[in-house]
Amino acid sequence: MKAKSTDSGNIPSSVEEKDEPFREPTEAEWADVDAWIERNKDALNASIEEAHAQFERGEYSTLGEVMARIRARRLSRAPKG
Repeated sequence: MKAKSTDSGNIPSSVEEKDEPFREPTEAEWADVDAWIERNKDALNASIEEAHAQFERGEYSTLGEVMARIRARRLSRAPKG
């Protein structure tokens, strides 16, 4: 079962990566997150189910491999200067 993609372009700003110190989310921000999860619950559940299936088939990456991909992605997005 393939659920439609999540609306990741509309992730509440409270959960986006920022260069600010951590602070507890406000009630309104929690409400935004809850609403986003509710809108995307079918796609999120399908993604989790697929991840479990991939793991069972032995299709997974080590933490080191994942971190290497993250570093490479960040470097590719870094401003050229």
